[in-house]
Amino acid sequence: MPILQPAVMSVVVRRLAQALALSAVWAAASVLPAQASGSAKPKTTTPPPPTQTQKLPDFTKAPTTFEGIFAERETRAVDVLGYLRCLEATVNALRAGALGAVERGWSLTCLKQNNEWRGIFGELTDTPPGMRVKVQFALRNPGPTPNSHSGLVVRDPVDTVLASSMARALLRGLAATTPGNGLGQFVPVTLTQKKFIEVWFVPSANTPDRAVIGGDSLIQLSSDGMRELGHTANAPKMRVISIPVGGSTYTLESSEASAPLLTELMLAHLAIDLLPEVRVRTREYDAILTRSTRKWTFVKR
Repeated sequence: MPILQPAVMSVVVRRLAQALALSAVWAAASVLPAQASGSAKPKTTTPPPPTQTQKLPDFTKAPTTFEGIFAERETRAVDVLGYLRCLEATVNALRAGALGAVERGWSLTCLKQNNEWRGIFGELTDTPPGMRVKVQFALRNPGPTPNSHSGLVVRDPVDTVLASSMARALLRGLAATTPGNGLGQFVPVTLTQKKFIEVWFVPSANTPDRAVIGGDSLIQLSSDGMRELGHTANAPKMRVISIPVGGSTYTLESSEASAPLLTELMLAHLAIDLLPEVRVRTREYDAILTRSTRKWTFVKR
């Protein structure tokens, strides 16, 4: 099967859902009791006190300015799309027979190392570093657009501790109740931060002309992917939008007062592969992304 390109991130929902289901099935045989016993819904419990081996993240440095909040959401939007492309490409390669024999008990995850996305199959273990990496599929070869890459099997060094943490975090996300309420197929995406791991739940079937916006929700886990530190109490209201794709500018009216939502920025990056300019309009700002520079500029409204 062909490697999915960004302009085709209509990502046929069924295929991505199957990819995640496939990951869960394979992982089931090697999941440790600590993962297998997770509840279907994030618990509202007070996390245990920090230990010497796992400290709670420092939340005091969260940005408060428009520029800071926008930059954090923009980085996550780009990484979420990168993760979804990596997952899709890796499963496509598996089905095409490009990865060789993959055993049923292996876990699947995607991670970014040295600015390169890699799909990884490995066996979770109860001894350090927590995973035996078996197969790596690197999105290394440039594709037709700046954010697209085709992949190849590699044997390069990889951070196995990070791979283990990301795989365990994905299992936590797969065990949780996802949002959506029938509006869209939401999937878990794991992103690593400096001192913790995030599991985001995002709609997977968005296209620039029709998309589900909002519902962005989050579970924060310890950096080993084993312990929940917190989760979203209230997700942004979900809405379905339809925007004709034509002309030279794509304009998305945000539901936010200042910085756009993660899902809104994801949609902007899908649209920029089709049109020269994308505008995301909040009540206070116009955020403008141009295809020629791939950079944002802001106009106060």
